[in-house]
Amino acid sequence: MNNSTLKDKQLRAILVAAVESGDGITDIIDWKLCKRQSVVSCVSALETGLNILSKHIEPKELLHREDNNTTFLSSEKQPIELLTWNIWQSKAISYFLSKRTLRLVSGASLIFSAPKAQWVEVLRRLRVSDKNGDDIFIEKLELLLLGCVTSRWTHLIEGIMSVSYKSVTVSEQYEELCKLLLQRSKSLKQNEIALNSKVEEILEYLTEILETRLHHLWKLPSALTAAAIPSWSPLFGLYFGEIEKQLKLDHSTTRCCSCQKDLNEHKDCELAERVWCLYVFHICICH
Repeated sequence: MNNSTLKDKQLRAILVAAVESGDGITDIIDWKLCKRQSVVSCVSALETGLNILSKHIEPKELLHREDNNTTFLSSEKQPIELLTWNIWQSKAISYFLSKRTLRLVSGASLIFSAPKAQWVEVLRRLRVSDKNGDDIFIEKLELLLLGCVTSRWTHLIEGIMSVSYKSVTVSEQYEELCKLLLQRSKSLKQNEIALNSKVEEILEYLTEILETRLHHLWKLPSALTAAAIPSWSPLFGLYFGEIEKQLKLDHSTTRCCSCQKDLNEHKDCELAERVWCLYVFHICICH
């Protein structure tokens, strides 16, 4: 049962032995089989996620293309100012330590301690009307994202408070995030996902409900989105892909920041803040 592979012949022998041996051993074998099936399901989901990531990441083109009409990199030469860094850091800390957020964390911890079928039903019952439909949906997203970080809340707070200023440009942060995605796609460990089965369930649900509504993530705090979505998740690739669209000079894309259409430089806007949050939580804190 503990071998890395389990052939059909071996599985049949185990099942026959379980039936012949009685109830005690049957429970043990059933538990082990369920555990193995969970791992297999995680690996399958991971493979699907990596396929999605590969469609959204074009590292060589994004890092080396010099066409000013298609990419933002050529103009992002100035490092983030210390004042801007401090403002973004204080904003993130204020969100995580606010009374409202702490109440939501407490609620999320309670909700997601239940089996998936139960918490999905709880979220479904939240009242939605024509007037408050979007607001309720955003609150659901916030609860789900907080559910991904409840088990590491203290570590999260300590991490964001301990980050020191670094003189880096937006493009340098972006390049580091591209490298991170490539590294994770090549060396993901099965046990990393297995140890976060509850988080994986939440992320799978999030990915499903955001399939055609990824733009709603822009209505949530940048720090929460960055901290809650792990880089091994397909949702991370989708979210990062949306940021890439904004960073490129694609005039057909609706701006999610206050920068003008003809301005290809992002220094202290919301878009630059979102890149910074991803950089801080996935490069600075995690390394």
